[in-house]
Amino acid sequence: MKTIVVGVGAVGSVTADLLAHSGEFDKVMLADVDLERVKRVEKKISSDKVEVKKLDASDVDGMANVFKGIDLVLNAVIPRFNYAIMDACLKAGSSYADMACDIAKDTTPIGGIVKETPLMWQISKYDEQFRKKGLSGMLGLGCEPGLANIFARVGADRLDRVKDICVRDGDNSVVEGYDFAPMWSPETLIEEVLMPATIYKDGHYRKMGSLQGKEMLQFPDPVGKLNIYNVDHEEQETLPTYIGQVLGKGCEYCDFKIAFDDATVEAIRTVGRLGLSNPNKIKVKGVEVAPRDVVAAVLPDPATLGHLAKGDFTGGTMVTGAKNGRDQGWFFYTHMNHQECYRKHGHSATAYTVGAPLAIAAILFAQGTIKMKGVFPPEMLDPEPFIKMLPRFGMTYLEKKL
Repeated sequence: MKTIVVGVGAVGSVTADLLAHSGEFDKVMLADVDLERVKRVEKKISSDKVEVKKLDASDVDGMANVFKGIDLVLNAVIPRFNYAIMDACLKAGSSYADMACDIAKDTTPIGGIVKETPLMWQISKYDEQFRKKGLSGMLGLGCEPGLANIFARVGADRLDRVKDICVRDGDNSVVEGYDFAPMWSPETLIEEVLMPATIYKDGHYRKMGSLQGKEMLQFPDPVGKLNIYNVDHEEQETLPTYIGQVLGKGCEYCDFKIAFDDATVEAIRTVGRLGLSNPNKIKVKGVEVAPRDVVAAVLPDPATLGHLAKGDFTGGTMVTGAKNGRDQGWFFYTHMNHQECYRKHGHSATAYTVGAPLAIAAILFAQGTIKMKGVFPPEMLDPEPFIKMLPRFGMTYLEKKL
């Protein structure tokens, strides 16, 4: 089995590291537009299975040439390149997996009903093409989305009828020496938080304003009480359809909320107010530059922050519904301490909990456990093999009755 990790930033380097030291792959190619970065990751991994390549994720033909002979392409770049990478996979005859979707493609205004979510666009655009070529296209296989969807499936399988699916992300960490230092792609953080948030309610996907729905949630210790906000994300774009309709379990409500402290909320809102969230290039003293790229450039590289993060992360899914006429519900979640994660794995908990599930998906694919063809979200996978493999990579599966 041969795989390639496209993009070796904070998250992609985790996936690459785990697969290079697994027994399921004979070759793990690392590719990035920044050749120096990919060489640094190669040196850190220190495995004779690893090969490196400079690769532009916008160059379909160039990627297709590199992908020939690769069984599984793992996309760890920002989601704007998903379609190009999937096109290259089709040309090369390689299966595909990613961790996020380009949710910014949806321009439904606040208060509007979403006709089709970006994830459903991606599935409808590529599903038949991947099926015809006998390829798998696994979408959103990180932590959130990814584990969160798989946890939702665990709950749905226990119930006769699902009522609510609520994904919750809580992190009380601080990064020493920084007032504002995102632990994942700053571009993705700014984009997701400032765009209108999707929720599912009354039979429709709907848009509400960004950073709305503020509430205090008691996460399991040691994370504790945190303020959480509605943010646009992938989980609520597929779970109501696949859990509710495809699997026939129903779903009345679905959303995603993440914890932010007041300083982070104010910083992101200020970026938006000043127009610095604009991804399009403007002229500044004769030079064309995208304001959001400038913001990202002045922030620290998330891949360099693992040793500075202190605190704990808990993320998971609340699933409620009915079984044998009785109301039931659970919070299924994973927990990790940042310092312990860095000591054991050399990565921050933020990066590790996203990169490790993608590695697990790749291993299950290599083992033949994941056989499904076409393009599909995580909730269509059998959750049991996935959850059984979490301890192998030092990750937890926990649940709490609601």
